[in-house]
Amino acid sequence: MGFSLRFIFFLGASILTWTPTSARPRASEGVVKRELVSYEERYINSRSYKHPNTTVKLVGCKKMKIPASEVSSFEDHYYANYDELKKFESHFYDEANREIRIYFPVENALVEHEGKMIEANELGEFDLDSVDGDYAVLGRYQTDHVRGVDGNIIKDGVIYLAEKVYPHRQLERVFVYDFGYKDLHDHDHDHDHNLHKRCENLLCPSKGCVKNHGGQNCSNRFGIKHGRCPFKSDTCMDYNGPNSSCKKADRLKYFIGSDCASAVAQGHCYNEMLAAASGD
Repeated sequence: MGFSLRFIFFLGASILTWTPTSARPRASEGVVKRELVSYEERYINSRSYKHPNTTVKLVGCKKMKIPASEVSSFEDHYYANYDELKKFESHFYDEANREIRIYFPVENALVEHEGKMIEANELGEFDLDSVDGDYAVLGRYQTDHVRGVDGNIIKDGVIYLAEKVYPHRQLERVFVYDFGYKDLHDHDHDHDHNLHKRCENLLCPSKGCVKNHGGQNCSNRFGIKHGRCPFKSDTCMDYNGPNSSCKKADRLKYFIGSDCASAVAQGHCYNEMLAAASGD
């Protein structure tokens, strides 16, 4: 009888501590929207800047959609490791829409001011109290570290986004932008049929972020190496987040906390996809 009671107690405790995705109540879209508003305010208030709070600052986000077939696996990992993953404060998981959002300073963004383009600093800020324009982000200058990808139009050293991205929210002098969706699968497969948009050499291969960063992955280009998995220099380390399986096929599951996620969070990668700023 004693064994049976202990077994029943153990079984009951196991049921309480292990909750599969299918059994968890899912947050409604309204709840997630309120949480997102609060998150964006916390993120903005946690930022450190060079210029006073009265000057214009740009914050952006990129989104990654979790395919229906991967939601259960992703959420089981996410909530089982929530305490560790929440330390990576630049991300927000939109449970209602099954999307990861990564927030970042809009590094070196180009906007129009008094009839010409002006450039933000590396923190996405201008030494101005206001901009004489619509605050749309046009793109960024090419550098050794950022070269441009498919969906960009490169002209005279400027990486133009396919479409201007307008702010969808303003908190005092901080403007918030939605830079659309990022396809992690583009990191490994050549989907580019217009190579002149991605690089100056028509023969160079198209490999997403590796192409954007001049042939190096973001780990090497920006010195971001979190370890956890055997390092590969010829592909994006977008799968070496905490407790990773170290399998490239699991990149969405282990994206948060990866080398790539850190590069995105620093504002190095926002030009890597087509702009889609719905603001919803």
